[in-house]
Amino acid sequence: MLYVGKIEHGFEGAAAQELQRRLKPLVRKTQPFAKRILNSAIWVEPRLAAEIEYRAKSANGHLRHPFFKGLREDL
Repeated sequence: MLYVGKIEHGFEGAAAQELQRRLKPLVRKTQPFAKRILNSAIWVEPRLAAEIEYRAKSANGHLRHPFFKGLREDL
């Protein structure tokens, strides 16, 4: 598993509430990555897959202008 940045756009209305409901039981106290990330986020178990649209990747591999499209139910 590889950290590629955070997604801040695309979370709206009922879809955002549904995502929050599905993530709440997956909250964990520690990061799921071997390499520590300097971020004060709320971390969850990596059990869901999301579709993310982005423009490019930065030199360090992070997504540029990422946008949450929805959860993938087909995986």
